[in-house]
Amino acid sequence: MSMKLEQLVAIDLGNGSTSYKAGNGASGEYPSLVAPYAGSSLGGALSREVFTTKNGRRYLVGDDCREEGARSRSTDSSFYKSDEIRVLFLKVLKDANIKNPVIATGLPTEFFATHAAEFEADLKKWAREDGYHPELVKILPQFAGPWFDPELEDEEGNPLDPNEMVKGKYGIIDIGYGTIDGGQFNNGRVSDIRYGESSGVSDIHKAIYTSLSNPEQLNELITKKGAKLPKNFALDNQINEYTMDVWLREGHFIWRGTKIDMEPISFPARQAFTDQTIPRFIKQLWGSTDFLKGMVAAGGGTTVLGRPLLKRHITCPIYSAKDPDKSIVRGYYRFMVSQFFKEHALIRQG
Repeated sequence: MSMKLEQLVAIDLGNGSTSYKAGNGASGEYPSLVAPYAGSSLGGALSREVFTTKNGRRYLVGDDCREEGARSRSTDSSFYKSDEIRVLFLKVLKDANIKNPVIATGLPTEFFATHAAEFEADLKKWAREDGYHPELVKILPQFAGPWFDPELEDEEGNPLDPNEMVKGKYGIIDIGYGTIDGGQFNNGRVSDIRYGESSGVSDIHKAIYTSLSNPEQLNELITKKGAKLPKNFALDNQINEYTMDVWLREGHFIWRGTKIDMEPISFPARQAFTDQTIPRFIKQLWGSTDFLKGMVAAGGGTTVLGRPLLKRHITCPIYSAKDPDKSIVRGYYRFMVSQFFKEHALIRQG
C-alpha cells in the first residue's frame, strides 16, 4: 500500500465538537450540530454556510444551527449511526479536500469493542456515496489519542520529556461532551485496563441551565462576593443547554447590558459533576491514582472543570495541553504518522 502524508486526515467526531487535522495542512473545528436547511432567501444564504451533500440535501453545520432546530445529540451508541455524524464526517472530507483519504478516527471506550467494525464500514460507505475513495479507514480507541498528543505539558507548563513518557504507568482521562473515557499506558504500551461511560460536559450544561432557571435557589449556592444573579433575572425563550456551552467558553454572558461572570455561577454544577463522576471513574480503573506516574487529562471537560477541581480526586501529577479539547485529534494524527508515514515522524512533534 503506497500512501502519501497528504492523504491523511485525522478526525475527532465528538458529541460536542468535530475537529480535524490533515496531512495537506488543512485543519478545523466546529460544534457537532446539524440541522436541515430549507431556506431560500438571499440574506440567509449570505449570512451562513450551507453544506450540500451529493444527493442534493442541504444542511447547516456548527454554530449556524444553534437557533435552527438542531436537536440534542444522543450520548449513546446511536449517535455513531445517525445522519448527524454522517453529515459532520462528509463536511470534514469536503473541507479537507482529499478525494482518496487515509482516515483516522475513534470511538469511545464504551462502544469500541462492539461498534468499531460497523463504524468503519459506515464511514467507508458514506464517503463513497459522496464521491470519495478512502484508501484506509482506521478506528482507534478514543482514550489512546491524548497519550500521543505532542503538545502535552506538565503542571508548570513545561513540555513533557518523551523519554519519560515511556517509563512507568500513566492514566488517561478524556472528559468529552457526552462521554468520559479512560485507560492506561504502561512503559509506553497501551494496557487492557480501560473504562467509559455516557456522561460528560453535557450533564454540566444541563445542570447550569436548570440552575439558571431557578435563580433564587442558585444564589444560595454562590459564595463569591458580588457574584449572585441580579434581581428579576430570568432566561428567555431562545436560551437552551447549547447556550451554556457558548457562555462557558466565553467566560461570561450579557444580561441587560451587564457582563456576568460564568465562573461562580457554573461552579456548583462543575463541582457536583466532579465529585460524583471522577471518584467513580478512578475506582473503576485503579481504585486510587496514588501510584500513577501521571494522569493525562484531555477533552473539553478538562477545561470546563479546571485543574483545581480535578486535583480534589486525582492525586498524581496532571498532564494536559493548553487546549485539551484538541488532544485527541492531534494524537490520532501523530499515531498515524508514526505507523504509516514513518519518514515524517518526529518524537512528540505533530
